[in-house]
Amino acid sequence: MLRFSVCLCSVLLSAGLASGQRAQVAGDYIEDRSNKVYGCYCEWSGERVTGGKEAILGWHIRSGEHRGVSLAGLKLAAVVIGEATLSAGDAPRKSLVFLDSGAPEAQRQTGERWLRERYGALLGELIGVHAVPIAFTRSGEQASLRISDIVGVEMRKARPLEDALQGAVLWYDPFIPLAESHLGTIVNTRYHGREFAQQWDLNDTGISGYFGSFTAEGR
Repeated sequence: MLRFSVCLCSVLLSAGLASGQRAQVAGDYIEDRSNKVYGCYCEWSGERVTGGKEAILGWHIRSGEHRGVSLAGLKLAAVVIGEATLSAGDAPRKSLVFLDSGAPEAQRQTGERWLRERYGALLGELIGVHAVPIAFTRSGEQASLRISDIVGVEMRKARPLEDALQGAVLWYDPFIPLAESHLGTIVNTRYHGREFAQQWDLNDTGISGYFGSFTAEGR
């Protein structure tokens, strides 16, 4: 009887520990901003007032689940526009969220819920959610995000001595914590949607973002 009780207690303890653990969601991430995250003081001081109000974010979830639904393989993205520089953190902002139309509907719905719960403050007010084809590629020193014909980001690993002005320093960390992080130099960034008052298509080389891998909590 004693031996059975000890075994039962061990099983219950293991179950309790397992139920108390948070599911981990992991994958790749890309972030492009309309200001330099690594630059000289003159760039920082000017852009802090007039720039940095726009950002494009993308996630490619490789593993993990949320509320019992697997998110593995799901791609999500957002276009965020603030009333002031997003790097200030507390600027009011609005966002469009995109979910990969190639994913099952239940997975898309759960992914949207995870995004809202995990990054609601970063996204601000959601003014639209669209299911569209999303391509997210990351290979060696390059990363790219394409959302139908609406959004495109092409980025390569930054070479600070070549890509920044003399005296440049790091001003901003990524919007989200990254397990592995690379400063990114933009090759091209574009937004051709209609929900916001502005559109852009830029090839202005500069260190304006990051790409890497993330690990975050699910439920």
